[in-house]
Amino acid sequence: MDKAKLAVIAVVALLVGAAGGYWFGMTKVDEVNQQLAAMTQQKNQAQQNADRLAKANQDAVKKWGSELGKLVTAAVPAAAPADAQAAPAAPADAAKTVDNARALLAARDGIRASLDGVRAATDSDFDALATELGNPKMDSAKVGQMLQALQQSWPDKQKALESATHALLADLGILPPEKPAAMTPAAAPAAAPAPAAAPAAPAKK
Repeated sequence: MDKAKLAVIAVVALLVGAAGGYWFGMTKVDEVNQQLAAMTQQKNQAQQNADRLAKANQDAVKKWGSELGKLVTAAVPAAAPADAQAAPAAPADAAKTVDNARALLAARDGIRASLDGVRAATDSDFDALATELGNPKMDSAKVGQMLQALQQSWPDKQKALESATHALLADLGILPPEKPAAMTPAAAPAAAPAPAAAPAAPAKK
């Protein structure tokens, strides 16, 4: 009888141990599956972000050309057949053509302004340096002085270049517009001095 009880206890212990081991193993499997799912989600999110960035860059490359292309295409009516003599434009069409030309030049000027902002940040001292280097009677001492002056002014020039580059990328839609610097309140003007008191009238005798 004791042997039978021991056998039953052993079988029960074996089943309990097997069940516990199975539960522990399944817990580990669930943890691994959750980690794999999280990694897959992160990978998919990173790929989506990369795809959006690539599309934004491609759109930026085509932005100005596309905008100008639309204005160029719409600037004049469709061309007449080659064997037909083009009729003179009616006054209304002529006025619209002029307006289209002005809109086209305004868009071009906007693009040129963005590019000029970056170019202007690298002008002045750089152009003077290039002129001196191209001078047949170049003065190396003067070149050294110009480089020293450029070194001293470079922190401000670097900020101007970064700001112009940010504005250019914002125009292309790659970066958000740069927030304007917070304006500090101007100091209140000093109060005007009080007028001097009038001299007392002499006493009557």
